[in-house]
Amino acid sequence: MLHSKPDQHDIRQKFSTSDHHIESHRNRQILRDKPNKPEKRFKQDKLTHRQTINASAWTIRLWDTELWSGQQVVTDQRLTLHTTLIVVLTGEADIERGELVTRMSRGSACFCAGDSTFGITPCTTQGAVSVAVIYFSLFQADNLYGHALLESAMEGILPQGIVSMTGSEDRIASLCRSIYENSRHHEGLKTWRAQIDFQEMLYSILTTWNRGVGNNKTQALEQSKKHMEEYYGEDLSVDQLAGIAELSPKYYAELFKKTYGSSAMDYLTQIRMNKAKQLMLGSDRLLREVAHRVGYRDEFYFSRKFKKVFGMSPSAYLKTQKNKLAVYGSSSILGFLIPLQITPYAAPLHPKWSREYHHALAPVVPVHLSAFRQNHHKHENLRKLAASKPELIICASETEAWERERLQEIAPVYQMKEETLGWKNQLMDLAEFLDRTTEAKSWLAGFERKVQTAVQNFPRFLNERTGLPGILPLRLHSNVLHINEGRGVEEVLFTILGLAPVSLMKNTPSGVSLKITQLADCDADHILLLVRQDTETLEYWRELQASPEWLRIRALRAGNIHVLPSYPWREYSPIAISRMLEEIPSFFSGNNP
Repeated sequence: MLHSKPDQHDIRQKFSTSDHHIESHRNRQILRDKPNKPEKRFKQDKLTHRQTINASAWTIRLWDTELWSGQQVVTDQRLTLHTTLIVVLTGEADIERGELVTRMSRGSACFCAGDSTFGITPCTTQGAVSVAVIYFSLFQADNLYGHALLESAMEGILPQGIVSMTGSEDRIASLCRSIYENSRHHEGLKTWRAQIDFQEMLYSILTTWNRGVGNNKTQALEQSKKHMEEYYGEDLSVDQLAGIAELSPKYYAELFKKTYGSSAMDYLTQIRMNKAKQLMLGSDRLLREVAHRVGYRDEFYFSRKFKKVFGMSPSAYLKTQKNKLAVYGSSSILGFLIPLQITPYAAPLHPKWSREYHHALAPVVPVHLSAFRQNHHKHENLRKLAASKPELIICASETEAWERERLQEIAPVYQMKEETLGWKNQLMDLAEFLDRTTEAKSWLAGFERKVQTAVQNFPRFLNERTGLPGILPLRLHSNVLHINEGRGVEEVLFTILGLAPVSLMKNTPSGVSLKITQLADCDADHILLLVRQDTETLEYWRELQASPEWLRIRALRAGNIHVLPSYPWREYSPIAISRMLEEIPSFFSGNNP
């Protein structure tokens, strides 16, 4: 049954910053199950960490190999269509696989499933970083027809944890480089050799995993971090965490801070504070209950810690963030809520498709909807949204009719206005609905000051060039180049900053693809290129950069081709526009790689 349309004033009142109260926590008894001792539980977890690998019917196919080092190491998450092996050859790096982040050191390896995402962030304090990324497929014989081969997913076959090849680091690095060089050789025997080398390396990694050896100090620290993330509500000490890592307390404390830049106890405090935010957001839990659930027996001590970390007391936080507002359909809606100082109770978050929002909001948003390929898992998100019981849902303007009908069965729905109205009008309409016009006007005033500063300072980035430089925004998807007609890109470049679009942009009809030869003859001083982060597009991008036609492009010879990250350059929201404005000067100052 559909909800009747709610009274607009009632909804505005529910989501305004006034009229909230904090329920008294007196005379309420907190019932908690008696927990098992954390050390014992951790050891039980480790017993099920490995599984028997049956490789008797495997056939392996190597597709591609990449070697990344220095600035080539990509921090943005990318989509991989094939099973992927990541090996750290030198230094240390944080490997993101979906929402899982793991520190890996030299000689460590891990696998990523096909049709998933991964990212690599170098830890520059630990020396130069180089990483091998190997794409492959694993086939197994069909049980029904033994002569047929079926591609298998890695789940239940390949290890999901980190494998450390302690004592074999040099050999693994040598194999990776051999695989890389031979896979690109023009001789068929050499490419076959790459297949053999890869299978040899894969065998070494899996036998190491099966024997249960190869743990190193980085893995030991990661195990203690995982323990904190799972058992933050229990009494934890440095001695206990050091015992889990099988290190002395003093050495553990020193190594943890050296590796992660903060002490183990500070890291635990941050986990507890973020979990506390999640518990308080959209709930009527008492302060004492929240404190107990995140590991504090004294709610007054918890309040002091909360204020020290976030700059406001729990009661002040509750006054502005108590209601259960949900976002559905597009993570770009978060770029409208942040200026209004609203943290949603449920939102689509993903470390690739909404990286900035995931980094900022994932620790404090209680319900994470899938943002894989934005809203690929619609039915799953609708089920999760219904279970979370929000009080209001904000959905994207392009939400389909059947989705809106389902959303209206869950809670009242506000649908974002069309982009054609402009992001400022979208923001003000949403702000009026939520009774947050004061916050919206304040943010817009700050944005206008930023625009004035950018326009005034921009000429000094042009290196005394006479006239404005010609700009060509492009996007590469698969093996096709198009002019980037993104609304935000055009607004920032050509409306706010008044830069000049080149003749190729003016003369090319919308949606028509470009040839590389057209770029070679183009009069663009700067090319801003958005490369889709999937394996097919990235493979073509590597080939394109080595082609003679690409090397003849005028902007390339001048060092003025700028590869853009997906965020903020694919989004149209207040926060994204503001970020674009901040990044533009680096393209003309010589500080952009």
